[in-house]
Amino acid sequence: MPLYRCTSSQGVLNDTQRAALARAFTDIHCDLTGAPRTFVHVQFLHRPAQPGGMRFELHAGIRAGRDRALADAIIARCKQAVADQTGAPLETIIMRTSSTPASWILEGGRVLPEPGEEAQWEAERPHHA
Repeated sequence: MPLYRCTSSQGVLNDTQRAALARAFTDIHCDLTGAPRTFVHVQFLHRPAQPGGMRFELHAGIRAGRDRALADAIIARCKQAVADQTGAPLETIIMRTSSTPASWILEGGRVLPEPGEEAQWEAERPHHA
């Protein structure tokens, strides 16, 4: 968590584009929230090809406690990243966000910290030699 999903028609994205988008979504999330990169997960899903060309559906599941302006910035930047990487018109890219309380999410077997408490959580993480 956070979890970013990008759904498109089968065959629309190649491996290079998926890798670039995974980096972009991670960069966007970390730049805007300050969350560690290790928190970000990206999935690519596809559906059968549909008439009408490229269409992308994006979803970002983020921790609760983030404000609407942050969610709007995530949406705008992720949509632009998809447009830049694929050439898809912005109007063919839809995105939504959802929020989940940090206490409902495990990362590495530990309950995630509340937004803003990541540094302490990282400092308390057990390190294996």
